[in-house]
Amino acid sequence: MQETQTNNPFKFLNAWAMESGLALGVYGCASLAMFKWSLQFPAAGGLFTLMLVGGPVVAALLTRRMRSRSREPQAPFSFAEGFLHTLLTGLYASLWVALFIFVYLRYFDGGTLFALYANRLSTPEMANYLKESGMGAEIDALTGGGGVKALAESMQRIGAATYASLALYAAFVVSPAVGVVVGWIMRRT
Repeated sequence: MQETQTNNPFKFLNAWAMESGLALGVYGCASLAMFKWSLQFPAAGGLFTLMLVGGPVVAALLTRRMRSRSREPQAPFSFAEGFLHTLLTGLYASLWVALFIFVYLRYFDGGTLFALYANRLSTPEMANYLKESGMGAEIDALTGGGGVKALAESMQRIGAATYASLALYAAFVVSPAVGVVVGWIMRRT
């Protein structure tokens, strides 16, 4: 996308954001795969956390890439341009992530994600933590005394479309905040 800014700045930023959104969406899908892997191998939990926190950094790098490839080295780049590109990138990425979540949970998972979650919460360390923090009593109250296994079963009954829509809702909450920070950092007058 080695073009200069067209007469319509929104159209220009939107085109870049679609491309960047695909890259950020693939990164988001990889972090979700790491989440499932961290349920099987607790040592991978740190890598999942790093990937989760790294999402805004990836968005900033994609905005920087857009700025450097579409502008002369010292050309101005406004806060609004950085904000809008980052916001749209996050929204487009959430569409890819939501699609991934829906397809995976609906057609491929077969309940393994929630079973892994229940197994992880059933470990002696987690059982002690839940008991000490009072969360065990909360889970029992929510499930009618069914415990972690009943919680996982009720989470599985929610449906893939609901979990996919949560990715979209999260993007509408998080993307503006990330956009403000990235827009401020990337501005150049």
